Amino acid sequence: MNRILKLTVILFLALSAACTKRSEAASGNEPIEPVYIFYTSDVHCGVDDNLGFAKLKALINDTRAEHENTVLVDLGDYIQGGTLGAISKGSIVIDLMNAMDYDIVTIGNHEFDYGPAKLYELMEKADFDVTACNAKYTGTKQNIFADVKPYIIRDFKGVKVAFVGVMTPKTVTASTPANFIEEDRLVYDFSGSSDGKKLAETVQTAVNAARDEGADFVILLAHLGSIPQIAPDDSITLIHNTTGIDAVLDGHSHSVIIGDSYPNADGEDVILSSVGTKMENAGLLIIAEDRSIQTALISEYDREDEDIRREIEKADADLQEILSRKIGEIGFDLSITDENGIRTVRTRESTAGNFTADAIRYAAGTDAAVINGGAVRKTVSAGDVTYGNLLDVLPFGNVISSCICTGQQIMDALEFGAQKTELLSSFDGNAVGEFGGFLQVSGLKYTIDTSFESGVKLDENGMFAGVEGGRRVKDVYILQDGEYVPLDPGGTYTCAGIDYVIYGCGDGNSVFADCEPIMREGTADITALIQYFEDLGDIPDSYREPEGRITVR
Repeated sequence: MNRILKLTVILFLALSAACTKRSEAASGNEPIEPVYIFYTSDVHCGVDDNLGFAKLKALINDTRAEHENTVLVDLGDYIQGGTLGAISKGSIVIDLMNAMDYDIVTIGNHEFDYGPAKLYELMEKADFDVTACNAKYTGTKQNIFADVKPYIIRDFKGVKVAFVGVMTPKTVTASTPANFIEEDRLVYDFSGSSDGKKLAETVQTAVNAARDEGADFVILLAHLGSIPQIAPDDSITLIHNTTGIDAVLDGHSHSVIIGDSYPNADGEDVILSSVGTKMENAGLLIIAEDRSIQTALISEYDREDEDIRREIEKADADLQEILSRKIGEIGFDLSITDENGIRTVRTRESTAGNFTADAIRYAAGTDAAVINGGAVRKTVSAGDVTYGNLLDVLPFGNVISSCICTGQQIMDALEFGAQKTELLSSFDGNAVGEFGGFLQVSGLKYTIDTSFESGVKLDENGMFAGVEGGRRVKDVYILQDGEYVPLDPGGTYTCAGIDYVIYGCGDGNSVFADCEPIMREGTADITALIQYFEDLGDIPDSYREPEGRITVR
């Protein structure tokens, strides 16, 4: 079977389970040359995961050999979520996207994780076009959206297709809020509102303008998400509140949708499709000869593009070079063990735990921060420090989250973390009382009284269900205006941590899961750690020894 025939069979089988829609808005009845739109979303640096870039490029090349009208688009969140992005601040990922010949992309919330100035630099580096219709800047610094168009029209041999970029209105809280503030004022607006109508109006304006410019089809490149928790700024609500859109290619919620159909404000069907994350699928939208629209998801292909494979290998080599690059030095160990080599980060205050928790609080700008000891994996030894050394500390690729909570919830979280702590940290050379959920802290001080048995109760799933009887955690203080003051159980505070702890109920610590979110998925933890290390420059002696944040008696 020749390559083109085999490709046709693969696409036919995929499309047999896909969604098909006849465009009501496209003018004319005469046959057209088909348009093939490949789409990716929420790649999160997973360029070599699952289907991967090399196989996708081979598939696109084979398609383009038979169908000239073939393009590749992305729906956002490409430069963050893996070491490749975190260490190069997105630069290596953009190089690979250029090699892939992406045509058009929109912007995900995590494109802001390295700051607006860096995002602008990456957009300038990109060989592809960027579209976003709902980004407004009112600050006094550089407007990174000045040249970003609300829509882009491509002419495919007389058939005009408009691609309208839509960013999530929750971009501010889904990345790092500090990136969007100048002089204590929020200077970015992404058309968020309590009923979703502001977003709908903004998108409708762009759609109408594209139609007025002669667009036969309008495709939304959306980074919105389709799950109920995101409503009303989600893709489904947007479809219900707009007209003139043929299909919404959606990201952000990592949903896998071949092609559902939802009515718009005029009762006409609009296709919605999502590909998941980390290249588990690529999407394909085909505008057929009869102007119908078909969508499919593709998770496998039988060969790779050799040029992209070489580019990925080069990227890996570049990454290794960066990992070995010196970013500073330190005159003492940031340790996860005691002087006898016993791992204390899971039972006691540790200098590596203090430094890491401080980096999280620094990045999030919260009153307090916590990180589970099980996430802090390695000591940073005295001497030269490389990017790789810090990656060894936080190797799991978590992101920073933050919330509004009560003092009582902070106390409950600390109590949960201290449930297995014992007076001794070692016996006969072995660690005692280890628990991966033990919390290292920043902005907090507390005492664990091991004379009390833990009163922590767990539900049938091992999740925190409350405390009965006496508490081991006592004398909890929080840093306010440079001084530690007693934590008020009824008071309201802001707290940050990795998503595993704050919203992921990691180790069973579900205390913060229902708290009001400030930031659900901010910058990567390793990015925050590197930034803190670089910004400090000379690492202060306060990190040389544990400073009394956690007392065990």
